[in-house]
Amino acid sequence: MKFRILSMFICTLLLSGCWDSRNIEELSLIIGVGLDKPDDKNLELTQQILVPKKISSKEGSSSDPTQLAITKGETVHQMMRTSALKHNPTFSQHLRLILLSKSVIAEHIGMDAIINQFVRDNGTRRSSYVFVTDGRTKDIFKMNDQGEPASNVIYDLTENNAVTIRMMEPVTLGEISEHLTSDDSFLIPHVGKENGKLAINGAAIIKNKLWNRNLTPVEVQNINLFTGTVEGGVIDMRHNGNLFSYEVYSSNRKIKTDYKDGKFKFTVTRNIEGRLSEDWNPNEDSFKDSYIKDIEKTVEKRLHKTVTAFITGTLQKDIKADVTGLGNEVRIHYPQKWKKIARKWDDDYFSNAEIDYRVNVVVRDFGTKGANK
Repeated sequence: MKFRILSMFICTLLLSGCWDSRNIEELSLIIGVGLDKPDDKNLELTQQILVPKKISSKEGSSSDPTQLAITKGETVHQMMRTSALKHNPTFSQHLRLILLSKSVIAEHIGMDAIINQFVRDNGTRRSSYVFVTDGRTKDIFKMNDQGEPASNVIYDLTENNAVTIRMMEPVTLGEISEHLTSDDSFLIPHVGKENGKLAINGAAIIKNKLWNRNLTPVEVQNINLFTGTVEGGVIDMRHNGNLFSYEVYSSNRKIKTDYKDGKFKFTVTRNIEGRLSEDWNPNEDSFKDSYIKDIEKTVEKRLHKTVTAFITGTLQKDIKADVTGLGNEVRIHYPQKWKKIARKWDDDYFSNAEIDYRVNVVVRDFGTKGANK
């Protein structure tokens, strides 16, 4: 008898379905969130929402299957709840990116406060990518590529960092939270418009939890060639006055860290292998070993000059911000020392460190063309 009653009870539970389920049409599926500061008092929240009815009718159509909800308020959470006056409750499990206007993080409000609600919220994915833009985030979200929402376009563009050195790796909400907790300086990819198209064009330096300055794509290339995050790409330069392109196949970095007389010294060795992919020299002869050696030396000298100038000049002297990861090397090799200097690393130690950047370049091949005869 007890078994029959227990069986009936279990069947009742199984037949009841998911008691807390919600119809997808009753939710606002958020794929992108933007934050602006339109005035001295308020923030402005832009949410890019997938519309189920538009998705079902999108096949064969070039229309954007999303809508934008724009809400003003003093805190992020307040704006999210107030947005419920305009659309169904939000569901953030599909959030792909968070876009911050420079104006939000360029003044007195620290970035830790701006992203506080996203980090606290269990429903927000810590794997969501974070970007910065100079203008209004809602203007970025209004753009689309043949019906593809801006959030998806930007997210997909990050995969191209494997074929270009001028794009940094994407940064997640979780990674930014860790940087802010440690009071690190760090980089965030920058999004903008180029010829009417969305583009990841450079990066922004965050120092003391505030926007410090933007980096151009060429400056991002210098950072990538120093930090070790190079998966592939092309470097243009001149040899004997003629342009040529060197395509990176593989790259690795070794770092030696020393501390003496109150000063750190870093010896950073970059090893690069690649190919001579384009050469405008009318007298080139890639079949000659001496010619290839000259190309290798040209690449080495140019990279050493440009990367060293950027690291020791712009980062160490002008900005005094370590976005290179060298501080982490100190933490690993000198943990006790790091505990004492971590909070003043950028201004007092990184800015005065000796950095010796060395480059070894190898040309593995030059395509199917040699002597120009």
